[in-house]
Amino acid sequence: MTTAAIYARKSKATDKGESTENQINRGISLCKLRGWDYTIYEDYDVSGKTLDRPEFTKMMKDAHEGKINNIICYKLDRISRSVNDFSNLIEELNSIDVGFVCIKDNFDTSTPMGRAMMYITSVFAQLERETIAERVKDNMVDRAKMGKWNGGPIPYGFDTEKKKINYKGKDKKISKLIIDEKQAAIIKEFYQWYLESDGSIRNNVVRANEKGYRTSNNAYWSHNQMSRLLQNPLYCIADDNAYTYFKNSTQVDIVNDKEEYNGEHGLMFYNRRKQHKKTSKQRDEQDWILTIGEHEGFIPGEIFTKVQRKLNLNKNKAPRSGQSERSPLVGLIKCGRCGSSMSVFAAPKTTGDGNKKYYYYFRCLTREQKSKTLCDNKNIRADILEDQVIEYISKIGENPDVINEIFEKANNKIDDNRIPLIAKRNELQKQVDEIETKIDNLVDALSSDALPQIVIKKRYKKLEQEKEDLLKDISSINFELDNNTQENINLDKVKEYLLDFKNTYEYLDVNEKRKMLQSIIKEIKIDREKVFMKLYFDIQDEDEQAFCLRKDMDSYLQQA
Repeated sequence: MTTAAIYARKSKATDKGESTENQINRGISLCKLRGWDYTIYEDYDVSGKTLDRPEFTKMMKDAHEGKINNIICYKLDRISRSVNDFSNLIEELNSIDVGFVCIKDNFDTSTPMGRAMMYITSVFAQLERETIAERVKDNMVDRAKMGKWNGGPIPYGFDTEKKKINYKGKDKKISKLIIDEKQAAIIKEFYQWYLESDGSIRNNVVRANEKGYRTSNNAYWSHNQMSRLLQNPLYCIADDNAYTYFKNSTQVDIVNDKEEYNGEHGLMFYNRRKQHKKTSKQRDEQDWILTIGEHEGFIPGEIFTKVQRKLNLNKNKAPRSGQSERSPLVGLIKCGRCGSSMSVFAAPKTTGDGNKKYYYYFRCLTREQKSKTLCDNKNIRADILEDQVIEYISKIGENPDVINEIFEKANNKIDDNRIPLIAKRNELQKQVDEIETKIDNLVDALSSDALPQIVIKKRYKKLEQEKEDLLKDISSINFELDNNTQENINLDKVKEYLLDFKNTYEYLDVNEKRKMLQSIIKEIKIDREKVFMKLYFDIQDEDEQAFCLRKDMDSYLQQA
């Protein structure tokens, strides 16, 4: 019997539009008229912007598995509002010989005219969606130009005041930003700290965290959060200094006249970012809209502009050399105290002749960027750590017999892990074969009327579900077995590097050294006076993994 998939979708719970219940009932009526069996797939409160929907995905999976012959929907835009998505969908259905029927628009992919009309209708559906989106955007721009708050996460330093207004005979809720005095006082401190002689984003972050200041989410401050806060015009009072700065030093579109910059309100940006894939990216500065908001500002324009000029000055300084050029171990070092990555920094040391020499150290990013109170790890000299690592790896590479023994043990361990997986997979496959035999028996029973159809269908459905679950487990095991095979291949590459390590390492540049080390070392952890190194072929316990470097390294460590 022909089986149809009846697909219904509604974007959100409103009285407008066709309910999913009505969509389904009309699909059922069509199936009864044509004598088709049917399965129902319903996505509720899901947008038609993309095809990434739970029930739709499930329906397409069933279509590819041959469980359905036709897809029925009430209206074309219930399936998709994108011409590209819809076109690709029709081609996909044609490739697996699955028909498509749209009830209201009377489309059927079995005829060329039906296919052509569907494409035309989908163009208008997309045009309608884009027109609505453009209208919403224009409305938000108009609100921004009037200084209205468009919603979203409440910025640090503010709260919202909600009130109802009557708009075209309907009550609407609007929000207005009001100053959170406690947080505003903290922001004023941030601006003052940054303008001090040693002021920097890093120092601001450290001071804020050490004083116990927290973000709106009660989290520690980070560099990105502090940087965004110091650049946010919401805090800036719309006065003459602010107008002069934005007029002469930026390319933003200033909405209000100079006379309106009277110091009574704060500023706000609109149109700074645009949607990009699953996130957003910043627009060009000339596309930004600067307007005077309804809210009050609390950072004087003079202070705000001084901070912006210092930020821009630091931004335009010559870039520092990348971390990867300072040590080939970059990317491998982790803090053994808090789990954070460790970055490289340079510190001066006065030599015996009075000159300064710079040494590179690895330090914990949590300790560096947020607060020393969050992590008590020590810094370690990058060059001495590299020497110790190279010394240990070179010793391994000097003895091919030792390498072969290590890799034989490592490969045996991989094989030991594979054997139980293979046995489990064979056991599951045997269960699948037994289920398929039972399904064949049900088909025989159906053809001979040995059992009522309702009993057979119920049992068949249960067996199919059991079979699907078993096949998923088999697929997971196969994936794990493939990964083990890949690990064997990687070990062969590591073995090749180790045998030739001592003869080649010293002649490589920093980037080449880094690539070689990353092919041998999984991770290095620094835990105060101890250094743990885990190699790709390690089969020891963690205590044994560190034996090569376990020694008192006080002479190599710098107390931060």
